[in-house]
Amino acid sequence: MPYIGAVIAAAFPLALAVAADPGWSMLVWTLALFLVVEPVVGHVVEPIVYGHSTGLSPVAVVASATFWTALWGPIGLVLATPLTVCLVVLGRHVERLEFLDVMFGDRPALSPPEIFYQRMLAGDPTEAADKAEEFLKERSLASYYDEVALKGLQLAQADANRGVLSDERLARIRDAVSELVDNLEDGGERPPPKPDVVSNPEASSAAESVASDHSAEEDIPVLLPENLPPEWQGDAPVLCIAARSLIDEAAAIMLSQLAAAMALGMSTSDNH
Repeated sequence: MPYIGAVIAAAFPLALAVAADPGWSMLVWTLALFLVVEPVVGHVVEPIVYGHSTGLSPVAVVASATFWTALWGPIGLVLATPLTVCLVVLGRHVERLEFLDVMFGDRPALSPPEIFYQRMLAGDPTEAADKAEEFLKERSLASYYDEVALKGLQLAQADANRGVLSDERLARIRDAVSELVDNLEDGGERPPPKPDVVSNPEASSAAESVASDHSAEEDIPVLLPENLPPEWQGDAPVLCIAARSLIDEAAAIMLSQLAAAMALGMSTSDNH
C-alpha cells in the first residue's frame, strides 16, 4: 500500500547520514532500520493498536486502507479509518446494516452463551477453556458458569426439546463440558479477579455481560468439612444425579466443581 509517510520520514535521516558519515555504513544502517521497523509498525503494531482503540478488527483496518486508497488515492488513505468506523457505528444502530458491524467490528457476532454452546457442540473444550481463562481474570468461576456456561446449556436443552439434537450430539456436549471442567481445575489456585486485564474480544464481551459487583459472591458461605455432621464427613458427602438428560449431567459436573471450590466435596453420577 502506498504509505508515503514512511518515505518522507526516512528522507531526512538518510540525508543526515550521508552528510555526517564519509563512508556508506551509517547510510546503510539507517536505511535498514527504516526497512525493518516501518513494515512491522505499519502492518502489525498499528492495525492492532488502532483496531482496539476504534472498535475495528485489525483485518478491517488493513482492508479499509486498501479499499479507500484504491478508490480515492491518498485522500482515501487518510480517511480510511474514520470512514470505516462510521460504517461500523451505523451497523450497530441500524438493523439492516448490522452486517457491517459483523464484518468490520472487533466484537464477536455471537453472544457469550451462544459461543459457549457452539464450542461445546463442536467438541472443542480446549478453545472454550482458553476463553474461560481470560474471563476469569475479571470475574469469578461462579459468574462464568452462571452467566455463560449455564445459559449456553439452556440453548442446548431448548434445541434438544425441539428434537434437533441427537443423543450422539448430547453426549458430545456432556463430554466437552467434562473436559472443560477438568481443564479449569488444572489451572490451580487463581488470583483475585482484576479489572481491565482481558485482551480477547470474546472473553471481554462475556466479562462485560456480567455485573462487576462481587458482594453477592462474598456472601456465599464456605462449609468446612470438620463442621459437617459426622455422617456427612467424607471426601464427597453429596451425590448429584442428573435427573432428565445429558445436559443436566453437564450442569451437575460444573456444580460439583463449584461445590468443591467451596470446600464441600460432591460427586456426580451418570445414572439418570
